[in-house]
Amino acid sequence: MNIGFILLCDYSEAVNGKLYLTGGGWNVLRLPELPSEWSFSIGLGIDIAWHETNDPHELVVTIQDPDGIELGEGLTANFETGRPPGIPQGQEQRLVMSIGATASFATAGPHAAVVQVNGEEIGRARFYLMEGGGPEMDWTGPAT
Repeated sequence: MNIGFILLCDYSEAVNGKLYLTGGGWNVLRLPELPSEWSFSIGLGIDIAWHETNDPHELVVTIQDPDGIELGEGLTANFETGRPPGIPQGQEQRLVMSIGATASFATAGPHAAVVQVNGEEIGRARFYLMEGGGPEMDWTGPAT
């Protein structure tokens, strides 16, 4: 099983195997002050190998602070991806999902959204958390 993509974004939806997102692809988050609670979305694509389809799997997504400590409880979910009729033998399947996240951030520095399947880390999206900024700054960076 491999990560196809992890995108941090302001909002996302997964509909019929496609990901729709707004304010996506950021890797710097600027909050006016710390500690602060902030909500965002994680767009996720997991590529499931042919031999891993039709079996149950456990997904865990967590947010980690600069020391690798998990912020909050994270998300745990079970999933199983089947093989649609007519798919060529050996073809992997992509599972696309949108995950809503809320974290209480206390310290600036490098953070990460970490994705595990069946207890094994398959990917992480790193982002840098900054505190403060002048009036020209909005929540995620320079105002346009």
